[in-house]
Amino acid sequence: MFFAPWCGHCKNLKPHYEEAAKTLSTNKKIALGKVDCTVQEELCQLNKVQYYPTLVVYKNGKAEPFEAERNAKSIVVALEEELKPNVASLESNEEIEEFKKSNPIGVVGFFDNDHDDRYKLFTDLASSQKKHAKFAAVIGKDFSKDHVKATPNVVLYRKFDEPSVAHEGDFEIEALKNFVSGNVVPLVGEINRETYKKYESVAVPLAYLFLDSTQDNKDTLAFVGKIAKENKGKIVFCWVDMKKFPQQATHMGLSGEVTPALSIDDSANLKARFNFEEKSDFTAESVKQWVSDVLNNKVAPFVKSQPIPEKNDGPVKVAVGHTFKELVLDSPNDVLVEFYAPWCGHCKKLEPIYNKLGEFMKDIKSVDIVKIDADSNDVPSSLEIKGYPTIMLFKAGDKENPVQYDGQRNNHMDFAEFIHDKAAIKFELPSNTEEDDEDEGEPIVSNKKESKHDEL
Repeated sequence: MFFAPWCGHCKNLKPHYEEAAKTLSTNKKIALGKVDCTVQEELCQLNKVQYYPTLVVYKNGKAEPFEAERNAKSIVVALEEELKPNVASLESNEEIEEFKKSNPIGVVGFFDNDHDDRYKLFTDLASSQKKHAKFAAVIGKDFSKDHVKATPNVVLYRKFDEPSVAHEGDFEIEALKNFVSGNVVPLVGEINRETYKKYESVAVPLAYLFLDSTQDNKDTLAFVGKIAKENKGKIVFCWVDMKKFPQQATHMGLSGEVTPALSIDDSANLKARFNFEEKSDFTAESVKQWVSDVLNNKVAPFVKSQPIPEKNDGPVKVAVGHTFKELVLDSPNDVLVEFYAPWCGHCKKLEPIYNKLGEFMKDIKSVDIVKIDADSNDVPSSLEIKGYPTIMLFKAGDKENPVQYDGQRNNHMDFAEFIHDKAAIKFELPSNTEEDDEDEGEPIVSNKKESKHDEL
């Protein structure tokens, strides 16, 4: 557990974490540890800790985020589950039937032997997808022919839609991941607080169909289901109850007042969101054509953006959704960007220091100081903005790999020296003749409970 002593969520988790540690104390194969990031800053930076508390499971030299519920019982169960093999062995048709009955989602690989490279690939698949399904293998058994036409192959068993689905694509890790993630959810299932975790794993575009649950949606679900089936493997559909979650529609850029409505989130492929025009007729033909156009890159993505500032010649430039690419990604300069939210107290405290930095650096022509309200404007989904403020340096010639600033925020010189050390275009720092700024910097956290950037 990576934590900070001042963090409220860390304090809430502490008794659960300690109880889990006590329960597991006799298990010599499991150890629970904690790292105070206010003391071990370098270690936390090395592990890319961006919010508190962060729970990470280290197994066989690999780190994976802990994604179970954060209470003592769930921690114990999840860690004990880690000790079990990712792939169970099935020795008979009866065991296959029992496996299918016991697991809501079960994935079975059929192989001639266990030293085939494709079996190793299957075990890697099981390791990466174990939170979404249980995995098992049938190795060198004659009864495999009762389930697959040829080996090796993979079959996913479930309790909805088609009860069994065989993989028909290439036997490659990405194709298999897409096969699993695309079939662990129904053809057009409801997404809500209980099911959204399953949809998070989907590696293809996710289409949100917004419906009014008080109306008869049978016909709409029927033709959307046909479209979903025709595009299986390319896109996953789900439906959202607009009465319960209108904020999801507005988050996607829709009005939140029109049903049926459709929005496609392709952030997994860094192509942002696409919205079916709410004023258009929502028919089987129009929706089918629009989905095809989205998949064939014929539709412009929706970008949430504030108006472009009429004047933007100050020492700190203001970026919005429509200008982020121009001011940051396409700029030939090294660009320092503050991602902030207007309601964030830490951002307000940082503002005078950041403005002073802009004044201090204004004569360095190879450096731009930029800020963007990331709560009101879209930024590239490849950027992990998990707390406010987040500050990144986009280096000239290498904008795809921004360097996150994790240092002190007490003085504008902290930032100036960071830019000087990391910038691709070398420059000489101006002399600092001003007094030190007030000690107003605090670690990155969001203080808005409703925000997706809140402490987790």
